Amino acid sequence: MKDRSLVHFIFRLIISLAVVLLLLLLYWSSLLQEERLTGVEEQLKVLQKEIKSLPLGKQAHFPSVHTEVTLQNRPHMDPKLPNLLQQDPYFTETLPKQLGPNFRPQGTLRMATIGQPQNLHPFSQWAQVSEWTGYCQGAAATQRFGFYETLAEDFAIKMEKRAPDRPDRVAFWIHLREGLFWQPLEQRHFPDDVQLSQHFLHKHPVTAHDFQFFFDAISNPHVDVADAVTLRFLMRDVERVETIDDLTFVVTCKLSPHLDEAQKPVLSLPYAVPFYVAQLRPLARFVYQYTPEGTKICTDDTAADFYRLSSTWAQSFATHFASRVIVSCGPWIFDGVSERQIRFRRNPDYFNPVQALYEGIEVYFLETQDAIFRDFVAQKIDLCVISPQNLIELENFLESPAYRAIKQQGANVKRLDFLQRRYTYVGWNEKNELFKRNKVRRALNMAIDRSRLIRQNLNGKGVEITGPFFFGSSEYNPTLAPIPYDPDLAKILLAEAGWSDTDANGIVNKVINGKNEPFRFSLNYFVKDAIGKINCEQIAQFLKEIGVQVDLNGLDLADISQSFEDKTFDAIYLAWSLGSPPDDPRQLWHSEGALVKGSSNMIGFQNVEVDRLIEKLQFETDLDVRKNLYWRLHEVIYQEQPYSFLFSPMSTLVWWSSLRNIFIPKDRQDLVPGATVEQPAYMYSWKKE
Repeated sequence: MKDRSLVHFIFRLIISLAVVLLLLLLYWSSLLQEERLTGVEEQLKVLQKEIKSLPLGKQAHFPSVHTEVTLQNRPHMDPKLPNLLQQDPYFTETLPKQLGPNFRPQGTLRMATIGQPQNLHPFSQWAQVSEWTGYCQGAAATQRFGFYETLAEDFAIKMEKRAPDRPDRVAFWIHLREGLFWQPLEQRHFPDDVQLSQHFLHKHPVTAHDFQFFFDAISNPHVDVADAVTLRFLMRDVERVETIDDLTFVVTCKLSPHLDEAQKPVLSLPYAVPFYVAQLRPLARFVYQYTPEGTKICTDDTAADFYRLSSTWAQSFATHFASRVIVSCGPWIFDGVSERQIRFRRNPDYFNPVQALYEGIEVYFLETQDAIFRDFVAQKIDLCVISPQNLIELENFLESPAYRAIKQQGANVKRLDFLQRRYTYVGWNEKNELFKRNKVRRALNMAIDRSRLIRQNLNGKGVEITGPFFFGSSEYNPTLAPIPYDPDLAKILLAEAGWSDTDANGIVNKVINGKNEPFRFSLNYFVKDAIGKINCEQIAQFLKEIGVQVDLNGLDLADISQSFEDKTFDAIYLAWSLGSPPDDPRQLWHSEGALVKGSSNMIGFQNVEVDRLIEKLQFETDLDVRKNLYWRLHEVIYQEQPYSFLFSPMSTLVWWSSLRNIFIPKDRQDLVPGATVEQPAYMYSWKKE
């Protein structure tokens, strides 16, 4: 009986366990089904929005593009208010006419760059990453093709300026176009240990919430990625971004107090603010608020200012799992990155089809400028900007039998020479006791033979500059002569500042804080910049002639960027690329950034008159008065010599003749009447059949 009872007990236990297991399996199955249904529901919602965004009736033939601003389903749009944005006739009329009715994008545009970025973070400090992000995303508005200081449609179809309730504020109402979508993330772009939730694997609409999220992210003081610090500085007059509905958001800006011409206090909107508002872009909430599992990084994020303040989210954002991809909603879609290259493919559903005229883009990561030139000659890439040291090689190649054979097959090299909107400099860290005195900085600058650097290392392809504005622009003061090369006078200035060679060892010295210190410092430069290395070696030799010892310190991209952000260098050899006008010198030269980690004022420059001129420039709208302010600002910086302003390089863009429509807008008044931009445009080129 006991044996039978035991068997019966074991049998009932097994049945009970089986029932429990079955219930657990059913529950697990229901959860999976619910997740699938949720994914299907989300995809159906996206599909519904895509269907609603499709035009009714016959579609215009590619590549025409035209936007009609209507009030249908746009209750927040005020027809009485003017649109600050204009349509760009180059994209609506000129380019479609050039392409013709039967054009179809084809081929791959192949380019190269030096070095490989560590990541593709939305606020990367690497300039190339910002450029690639621009391929894959849009902004509220852009400038007209070939023109500076203009506002044209992009992701927004209308921008209205309104007066809010408060007299010290102004509001810009931004009305987005319909039919903009974030492309799905792709599992193949992530390592095996990052398995993506279904949440990321379908399209999501681009909404006003994404623009607000972008502003909140750059406003968060805990987001200290370099580009975010710069954007936070540029957007300092924007008080908040507020979402009205999916297609409408409001940017509220502070009016700032200043003195008018009669020295009376007034409130005004800084001149450049509308252009900065136009640069607001979306940041993908469906990605950067989530973990790979599809759950919120911070579940309690309902507070209106949560993403502007949260340190927890900011820390996660800095190392986000999607920082090796570019989340795409623009004319190009990120198509993968490797140690060798980064790829993009054309977005066939983009609202403006003429903004992507190839099937794809490939950018190769190479080690040197010489390697880029070799790949161009071998026709492995389609175009490149060649460095001055390659000009002789280019001429030799164009005279070679190999090139003659290529020409017989119907291909040839095209060329454009232009002055880059950039300048090269040595920045003296004014936190260092060596560089605090103006007289010392002037002596160092007089010891550097700029004309020799240009002649020997740039093959003469450059212009000496005297200050921080683009050479030849209305902002650049032409009355200031380049600092003369005069090592004898430089020695006299050093002696007047207390520096002399008292121990006859060839290095001048001075008693500082009770200790006899030699004039010796480190000069940081990017180690993969071949011309930069040669220039720094010559600069060291120039300064050695006046008794100054320079230790050259070649660094990789990460280390030189870190020294820049932390302001830990002695002196640094770099170049600034100048953005589109209006030039805002505040970012580099105003005292408020002197002590801020990561700010562009990395040398700690402070000057009361410079601050005053910058602040006056902020509110001045008269172009002639603005020019005079720029000229005076240029003059004061010239007198202070915080940098050794070296040169702006002349560059040579070369491309194979299979590419069409590469030109400098200012030189093609037939295509872009009134154009003022002097830099070559190649992103709207195409390959001939």
